[in-house]
Amino acid sequence: MEKHLDQKEPKPMPLEYSFRRILRSIVHNVCDFDLSWRVIISLCVIEVVVFTYIGYIGAVVIGLLFFLLRHQFRIRKDKVLSNTKEMFSRNVLAVNPGLDTKKWHEVASKMNNEFYEQDYWRSRHFFCDGDECHNSFREHILRPSVISAPDVSLEAVKRYSQATNEVYKKFLQDEFPSNPNSLPSNERYGRFMRLISDRGFLKNVLSPLGYLVLGLAKGSYSMITISLLYYNFKDIFGAYESHIKEKYKAVGITQRVKFLATVMHFAPGDDLEKWDRIASHMNWYLHVEGIWTHAHEKFADGKECLDFYESQFMLLPLKSEDTSYSDLKDIVRETNKVCAPS
Repeated sequence: MEKHLDQKEPKPMPLEYSFRRILRSIVHNVCDFDLSWRVIISLCVIEVVVFTYIGYIGAVVIGLLFFLLRHQFRIRKDKVLSNTKEMFSRNVLAVNPGLDTKKWHEVASKMNNEFYEQDYWRSRHFFCDGDECHNSFREHILRPSVISAPDVSLEAVKRYSQATNEVYKKFLQDEFPSNPNSLPSNERYGRFMRLISDRGFLKNVLSPLGYLVLGLAKGSYSMITISLLYYNFKDIFGAYESHIKEKYKAVGITQRVKFLATVMHFAPGDDLEKWDRIASHMNWYLHVEGIWTHAHEKFADGKECLDFYESQFMLLPLKSEDTSYSDLKDIVRETNKVCAPS
C-alpha cells in the first residue's frame, strides 16, 4: 500500500538541510540513516554508562555495533537502488541535472519522497544530499554494463554523458591563470611543511617514526631490530600513500573534468614546466571551489600533477566499463594525445 500525503505538506529537503545540530549529522554519516533525537540521546547515555562501568571493552563493543549497523544499512541501500533503476532514471531524465549540484539536490528530494511513498524506505531521508544521489547514480546506473539495461536508463546515461561533454567544452573556453612560483616545491621546506600540516598524516606517522629514530639511535642491527625498522618504515610510507589517496578522493567528477580541460589547454606532453602551470592552476581552482582548503591539499609541483594524471586517468580507456569515472574515457583519449612524450 502506498502512503498518501497531504497536498499541502511541503516537500522535504535532503538531510543536509534538515539537520540542525552537528551530532545528528555525525550519527547519520556513521550509520547512513536518520535517527530521532530520542534514539540519539539514548545511544549517548548508553555509551557513557557502558564506558563508565565496563571500560574500554564496552566502548569497543558499541563501536563494533555501529560498524555492523552501518554495513547493514549500506547493503539495504544497495538493494533498494538495484531494484529501482527505472524510477531513478526517470527522475534523472525529468530534472536532467548533468553535473549541476543544485539539480542533484532536486533529484535527491524526489527520490526520497518516492522511496518513502512506495515503502522502499521508512523515512524521507534515503539520500543525505545531492552528492550522495549523484554518486549513487554513477555507481548503480552509469557504471554497470548497459547490455541489459532498460531503455530509460540508457537514455539517462546518454543525457548525462552529453552534459559531461558540454561542461568539458565550457571549461575549455575558460581562462587558465597560473603562477608556478607559488607551488609548495618552490618554497623553502615547502614539501615538508605541507606534510606536517596534515594532522591525519602526523597521527599515523609519529609512532612508527619515533620507533624508527630510537632503533637507529641505539645502533643495534639484529634481525629483530632490522625487521622492526623495516615495518616502521613501511608504516610511514603507508601513511604518506594514505595522505595522497585522501587528497585525490576529494576531487569529484566536475573537478576532474576541469583538470582534463586544463591538461588539454596546456598540452604538456612530458614538459614538467607546463605541468607546473597545470598544478598551479588546479591548486588555485580547487581552493576557490572549496575542495582543497588546507595547506597540505595542494599539488607540490608538476611532477606530482603528472603522477595524478597517470594514476587516475591515463589508463582509463583500457579499463572495463564497470570502473570509476568510465564516463570520462572519450575525453581521456583526447588528452592522452597531448600528454604523449614529445
